[in-house]
Amino acid sequence: MLAAVALLLTGAAPAQTASDPALAGAAPAPVSAAFYYGPNPPLADLQAFDVAVVEPEYVSNPASRTRAAADGAHQLFAYVSLGEVQPSRPYYKQLPPGVLKGSNAAWGSRVIDQAAPGWRDFFLDQIVAPLWAQGWRGFFLDTLDSYQLFAKTDAERAAQTQAMVATLREFKRRYPDARLILNRGFELLPEIAPLTYAVAAESLYRGYDAGRRSYGAVSDNDRAWLQGQMQTVRQRYQLPVIAIDYVDPAQRGARALARETAQKIVADGFIPWVADGALMSIGVSSVELVPRNVLVLLDLAPGEDLHTSEAQRFLGIQLNHLGLRYEFRDVGREGLPTEPLAGRYAGVVTWFRSGAIHQQLGPWLDKRIKEGVPVAIFNAFGFQMTKLTADMLGLTSFAAPTPDQLNVVQADPVLMGFETKPRVDRGQLENVRLADPAAPSLLRMKDNRNNLYDAAAVTPWGGFALAPFATTTAPVLDPPRWVLQPMLFLKQALRLPDIPVPDVTTEGGRRIQTSHLDGDGFPSKAEYPGSPFAVEILQREIWDRYRFPVTVSVVEGELSPQGVYPQLSAQTTALARKMFMLPYIEPASHSFSHPFSWADAMNDTHHADITQMDGDASHTLEVPNYKFNLQREIKGSMDYINQTLLPPGKKAEVFLWTGNCVPPPAAIAQTYLDGYLNMNGGDTMITRSRNTWTDIAAQGIRKQGWYQVFAPNQDENVYTGNWTGPFYGFERAIESYELTGEPVRFKAVDIYYHFYAGTKPASVAALHKIHRWAQAQPFTRLYVSQYIRKVIDFENTSIARTSDGALVYRTGANLRTLRIPEGAPDYDLSVPGVAGIAPGPEGRYLITSAAQVRLAPRAAESRPLPMLLEAGGQVSEFRRSVTGDKAELRFTLSANGASTFSISGARACSASADGVALTRGKTPSISSQAWFKDFSGKSAVHQYDIGSTNAQLATTRHLVLVQCTL
Repeated sequence: MLAAVALLLTGAAPAQTASDPALAGAAPAPVSAAFYYGPNPPLADLQAFDVAVVEPEYVSNPASRTRAAADGAHQLFAYVSLGEVQPSRPYYKQLPPGVLKGSNAAWGSRVIDQAAPGWRDFFLDQIVAPLWAQGWRGFFLDTLDSYQLFAKTDAERAAQTQAMVATLREFKRRYPDARLILNRGFELLPEIAPLTYAVAAESLYRGYDAGRRSYGAVSDNDRAWLQGQMQTVRQRYQLPVIAIDYVDPAQRGARALARETAQKIVADGFIPWVADGALMSIGVSSVELVPRNVLVLLDLAPGEDLHTSEAQRFLGIQLNHLGLRYEFRDVGREGLPTEPLAGRYAGVVTWFRSGAIHQQLGPWLDKRIKEGVPVAIFNAFGFQMTKLTADMLGLTSFAAPTPDQLNVVQADPVLMGFETKPRVDRGQLENVRLADPAAPSLLRMKDNRNNLYDAAAVTPWGGFALAPFATTTAPVLDPPRWVLQPMLFLKQALRLPDIPVPDVTTEGGRRIQTSHLDGDGFPSKAEYPGSPFAVEILQREIWDRYRFPVTVSVVEGELSPQGVYPQLSAQTTALARKMFMLPYIEPASHSFSHPFSWADAMNDTHHADITQMDGDASHTLEVPNYKFNLQREIKGSMDYINQTLLPPGKKAEVFLWTGNCVPPPAAIAQTYLDGYLNMNGGDTMITRSRNTWTDIAAQGIRKQGWYQVFAPNQDENVYTGNWTGPFYGFERAIESYELTGEPVRFKAVDIYYHFYAGTKPASVAALHKIHRWAQAQPFTRLYVSQYIRKVIDFENTSIARTSDGALVYRTGANLRTLRIPEGAPDYDLSVPGVAGIAPGPEGRYLITSAAQVRLAPRAAESRPLPMLLEAGGQVSEFRRSVTGDKAELRFTLSANGASTFSISGARACSASADGVALTRGKTPSISSQAWFKDFSGKSAVHQYDIGSTNAQLATTRHLVLVQCTL
């Protein structure tokens, strides 16, 4: 029997899917499968498998996770026990009388009499029907042979099987599109094989005894019998067969044993899943997940938000750039996870305050290290250093008085002294050193008694960097700066492979540029002749002149007659309607009353310091007769915009956070539950005078499963002293754009400002300077909604490795870039879904054209092919045909306004878009960038420009044909 636990799921951000496949008709056979019954299932990781069976109570909106075969087939299946019931199930007490007949002591469950009056209807009406209503279309039916615990005669067994057959026939009659996977039930197949999607069976090579909680090899006789049954299913009934085997995750070499077992199952012709006995870990199937999730352990001070924690501020963007997503665990409040982490997490990262002691942390980390999960420790160990804990980390702990003198005697020239030199602090000294004197230390100190101290090292289990040698802690240094090179340290400590990673900074090989306005100050008058409204200046001076895609929000409380400026409402509403008619403006909401602190507003407190904002800031707008209401702020303001301000064909779907942009989890969740995208916050403030990676924010933050997308850059307030001057200061945003683009491309460019930026000639001049700079760059220009969807796809991307070493990426409908880091092999670029490759300031960028891409190293004799070098939009449906020295490329290019693309790998080309011949391009190209000269794939570049059309949102899908001579 497969284990099941009934708890409630904390909601999680749904993936953006490429399409909703029709489930009717012949279903494609799965080639991989996963079973995960724990709470908070890792849905993004499970997406790597064609079939994933989960406890339905832990998942909301399962249909949103379904992917078509062309996008990498994936479907969630609900675990449903037909033959047994756990007393913890919510429907247990409503079971019809006489249904329970016997018990399964090993699992603590009751066995069901399939022939009992009322059971069939109860099962279909009370168990299956609610799941169907929730969107479940796949069902894994477990415990089909449990009746054998009480049915001892042939007649009794026949009665049970016939009753079960009747139930399954009725199941498919009511729900003909349902896909059913049976756990065993071999004796049912002669009658219900045509109704069945696949068959599973447990313990082919290795089994699990739930009663004894023990693992072991299956006997030869038992395996031979089961193999015979499974081969019959595969050969006679032509059904996929899944073998579920079990390996103790606590034993040494568990992962290698799981791989070995899975390989045996594949060799037998079956689909493997090898995991722990409770099925609460990521196991091994015909493909194995390449983990890209990191568990970050920390301790938050009372009242502290994850948003402002050092782990989030300093490590977030480093992990993102390495292609990783991460989740936080506040150890003091939430404790430590108990389930196995190997296979699910790329590593554990800790960032604890100096002096923090968590008693269970040391033994817990020891288990993770034995599992083979790398651990990277920042700032402080977080547990009492004893001989036992020191030994497990390969350290020596010693007693010594506070030294009179302390000096650095060894510092790694690559990893230490990154932004500032290491400075010793006798008050922050951990009395440890590497146990092996020959082991390399990243930073070693010696005191006046000749004691050696190691404060940073990369070790066989991961690595550590203790304060103050990760970031500076001296208050005179504002902002803090990295002593350690964080990206290289994380890469080495977590033993990250050199493989392509998803990237949200780049589209079509060109850096992404967006622009958005927070709605504050819409009624503001500009300091121009005639005192026009700021929106009129922005339209005349900026939007109409540059015609960049721009996402513009309004604050309902500033515009509506019930708001704070009722006397201006008629004028401002008319201006807003005119503004939203512009084809290159995407509408968005900036709330109803503009809360400065969402936590204060939701809890009716006043903890936030509003003096940190501009002089007009308040906790919320003083809207008459209004008391804060979360639904009114989000859905209410979106409804107002959609129903009152927008022309036909436009719809607002972006909600931009207000004030300090630190919403609590419930507020973030509300945007998802209402069906909207959300963005803002992050505080990327790096400039030439604050040139530190600690001032580069992550792509976003996950709170209790709900993801807040951060704005790529900060607004004009940051550069103008919170709008006190100098008002031309916003031009320094160019410094931020440049420093987050080279030598490491951390961020997209976001020209982010408020309406009041249009009130002063100096700030308008700064906007002109920024736009002219952006106009000269080889950017792909996107709306904020398009960028947000890429970030969500990043969070949901899965990577799996096949048995032959190929990598399978499932990214989603919107993310179309994989960045190849230095050190990675050259890949075969002729595979489906790869449209081209582009150089960048570091690494190379694969231009992909599908939601699933399979990459394998390139054969040495591979012939160069014509492909895209760059494209100013999203590429899809890419096809290439080569005959002799002639090649033809066909693809679609979805672009916002005018666009461009370049072809490399051919001597000569001609191109057309939508049937119109194209002339050579003059738009800024990546081929003009300084780093392009180092691109090893450089060849003749053929660039073509595509003119824009006046579509409603200036977004056009072009059909492109390129014909080349090789």
